[in-house]
Amino acid sequence: MGYHEWHAKPGTYNDVVRHFKPGSRILDVGCGTAWVAEFFPDYVGLDNFESTVLKAKEQGIDVRLADLERELPVGDAEFDGVILKDVLEHLLDPVSLVQQVYRAVKPGGRVFASSPDAQRWVWNDYTHRRPWTRASMRRLFEDQGFDVRVVSYESVMPGTGIVSGMLPGKRRPAVLQAAAWLPGWRRNVWALALRPRD
Repeated sequence: MGYHEWHAKPGTYNDVVRHFKPGSRILDVGCGTAWVAEFFPDYVGLDNFESTVLKAKEQGIDVRLADLERELPVGDAEFDGVILKDVLEHLLDPVSLVQQVYRAVKPGGRVFASSPDAQRWVWNDYTHRRPWTRASMRRLFEDQGFDVRVVSYESVMPGTGIVSGMLPGKRRPAVLQAAAWLPGWRRNVWALALRPRD
């Protein structure tokens, strides 16, 4: 099983897609299997793996090959929302990417980002270059001009996606949301930020 198959549509998918209105034009940065396209037909995915891009194109999904630490191959103020799920931890220069996201999202548009918390388990993935804290995630977006609305934790304890996938809402249940605040609980930091209206 390849790296992207481990990051296919999660059982917790409504914890991501709920932040965007139906019909939104969505940019999915580091899109992997492009599962978000199932919820937003007006969709563009970006990924740095050519095999991933080719597979998405075979399915008729607009996924483009991109170096996520360079200028993104999208227009200015083109998107209602941007998703950065499990991507910032892989980059040498996350500031550059967030600046590009600011350029790509419309004024008033939303950005959802999630990345592993600063815990020891993060380093088990050899592609990770950095962990995140709530403070560092907030500062990253605020320093690039975003209005940060929420910074919180989400459980990524093994089995979270399975349990959430069995529930009708396809979201983490309240007990797992609360448990993510416990020291040592395996978790991601997530943020919701808006580009201010001009």
